[in-house]
Amino acid sequence: MNKKTDNIGDLFAFLKGDFISTQENKKHLPYILFIVLLILVNIRISFHAESLIRKADLLKKEVADLRLVYVTTKSDLMHLYKRTTVEILVENQGLKTSLTPPYLITKGDE
Repeated sequence: MNKKTDNIGDLFAFLKGDFISTQENKKHLPYILFIVLLILVNIRISFHAESLIRKADLLKKEVADLRLVYVTTKSDLMHLYKRTTVEILVENQGLKTSLTPPYLITKGDE
């Protein structure tokens, strides 16, 4: 039971920072600070990676949505290129389909 209370006392001393105040532990302070710095850099890198993954997922969804818009627009335009659709669109302007086929106009002796 006494050993358990000693461990708890050591833990509280560590959390208070009493371990730094002793002369023998001061020589380890640069290493401890370096490890803390590495941990902070690791946390920053992981948060940055997660934000990049979220952005990539959003961009993938946007590409999928834009592809659907592209396919729909292309289908609508292909429908407008049909001869019957063009005839219907220009019918109110008085234009009609020619019944005579086109012919080549040549110049001179030919």
